[in-house]
Amino acid sequence: MRRILLAILLLALPVSAQEIAIKKGIVTDSLKVSDSLQESYSIYLPTTFQSSRTWPVLFIFDGEGRGKSATHLFRAAAEEQGYILISSNNISSENDLKTNLEIADRLLQATVPRFPINMKMISSAGSNEGGKVASAIPLLYKDIHGVIAVGNHWINLDLLDEKRDFSFIGIVGDEQFTSAGMNYTAQILSHLKFPSRVYTYEGNDEWPEMRLIASAVGSLTLDAMKNKLRPIDPQLVDDLYSLDLALANKMISNQDLVGAMLFLELLEEKYDGFKDLNEIEEKQKQLKRSRNYDLQERERAEVNEKELRLIDDFIYYLGEDIRTANFENLGWWNYQKIQLDSLVRKGGEQAKMAKRLEGLIGELSRAYRDELKETRASLEKKLLANMIQTIFDPKNYAAYKEIITLSAQDDDFGTALFYLEEMLKHGYKNKDGLYNIEGTLGLKLTPEYNQLIEKYLGSSRFYDN
Repeated sequence: MRRILLAILLLALPVSAQEIAIKKGIVTDSLKVSDSLQESYSIYLPTTFQSSRTWPVLFIFDGEGRGKSATHLFRAAAEEQGYILISSNNISSENDLKTNLEIADRLLQATVPRFPINMKMISSAGSNEGGKVASAIPLLYKDIHGVIAVGNHWINLDLLDEKRDFSFIGIVGDEQFTSAGMNYTAQILSHLKFPSRVYTYEGNDEWPEMRLIASAVGSLTLDAMKNKLRPIDPQLVDDLYSLDLALANKMISNQDLVGAMLFLELLEEKYDGFKDLNEIEEKQKQLKRSRNYDLQERERAEVNEKELRLIDDFIYYLGEDIRTANFENLGWWNYQKIQLDSLVRKGGEQAKMAKRLEGLIGELSRAYRDELKETRASLEKKLLANMIQTIFDPKNYAAYKEIITLSAQDDDFGTALFYLEEMLKHGYKNKDGLYNIEGTLGLKLTPEYNQLIEKYLGSSRFYDN
């Protein structure tokens, strides 16, 4: 149905950008998707924009709906490479994927006929929850040119149509647990003849630096040139190549030698047919002659082997503990968090591994929480999944609230009060939210509940000191 609706909309004459007072070369925010919806978007038109021809477009989905900020991250790339940017203000990590996709669907339906868009060069980009949205777009619409998924993605390989390929560009931080899944998906897509690459950046930020974003957009641009969707522009190819070599040189100067080698291997494929690859190959030879490169490569291999063992253990023990509602092992999980935190403080590859593992356990426990919420699982299993979630994701306030709800239902006010205080210790500030937690009518009237709120937030609703 969505495809039919989009096809009908694409027959409409595009509305000139000037008719809705959008200025070229600046980010325009808070444009309404429609008069009947409280949804909006940001847009950027390059300074060279003319409504007399069609343009590539990149739809951007920030995981927390920060459309304007996300548009600014892509602005330089869009200006240099000639893209319209359209960025949603309404994607949220609190929504499920279906809800976020419906928001994205409404945005595409509203804006595609509004601007002079090249229908064979519609691409999507997103971070975290928005990365899932961006990577799911090709499953909804045909003729999507490419996807840039940052930090996370969602692709149902069973639903892919090999006759309608798209370019998949993954970008993932080396401290993000999603890196293994991102690389696995890219390998599968490459095997299916989908152009696929994965960029890696240091850390765990929601978005990488703008130069890496520009390089990722450049991958879409070069793929379009290879497929004759846009003319080959030698000057633009040279500029993109210079940008990428500068990124490689920065990695080398920062002694990220294994990362530099992986990036150079990506560049070999990216510029094949566009540039003489001798310079890239020479840099690879220099790295291979470096003793530091050998040491880093060996360390990374050892860490990866250790990480795989720990992943197997954590997946097994987490499943068993939740299945049996084994509260006695909460101390063991706390100990694992302490051990991983100690590795984080040491730095290096082990620290990155520890952060990935903490993220993995947090995500697995969240998945168990969501699954148990939809079933008739016992209260104890639901409690344990939420408790483990708070150990590895101490600012996941939804998990604390769920514990408070479940404990109140079980008349266990002591546990509810303990996790209320833990939530407040970890920075929760919404006083009204504490009086709207489901199933806590009796609890929230107690002096103890209100005293804790007053202690951390200054005042309470039902307690007068």
